[in-house]
Amino acid sequence: MSGGERQTRRLLLRPPASADRALYHAHFTRPEVERWLRPSPLPPFNSGALDELVEGDRDHWSDHGFGPWIAIEKETGAFAGRGGLHWTTVEETALVELAWSIEPVLHGYGYATEMADAAIARARELRIEELVALVLPANLASRRVAEKVGCEQDGEVEHAGLPHLLFRLNLSKAL
Repeated sequence: MSGGERQTRRLLLRPPASADRALYHAHFTRPEVERWLRPSPLPPFNSGALDELVEGDRDHWSDHGFGPWIAIEKETGAFAGRGGLHWTTVEETALVELAWSIEPVLHGYGYATEMADAAIARARELRIEELVALVLPANLASRRVAEKVGCEQDGEVEHAGLPHLLFRLNLSKAL
């Protein structure tokens, strides 16, 4: 495996490639995914925005040595989702976000938690001291994932023009 790849019990996690555009387009335009990542009044994802997301993820890996992964189910070889670590800005502060988005047919099977745990392990290797997760208040499943991996709720912030719950995970205690 290359430096960016990682395996969990059920997932192969790898940096995205240009050829993954179709996966991003299929995943992020599903109503069940847009509901949480591009809810009204935000406009739905369009082709240009999704191409930018793929390239942005690829650039993040090049620039920082980490970034969002493509998750592939080991047993089937099927696309399972996207998630991992990436820099974001919260209230004018640059922070590393712990993010996950799982294919709707795989919701409820623990894949988001499995991917988040792998990302936290990678953050520890990189000696990142704190991670944040941004979750829409109504997204109970993602709130549970954040809590399962040890994040603590720390109020509400505006992100992408919408109110989000801010979860924090302090990793400096383990360094």
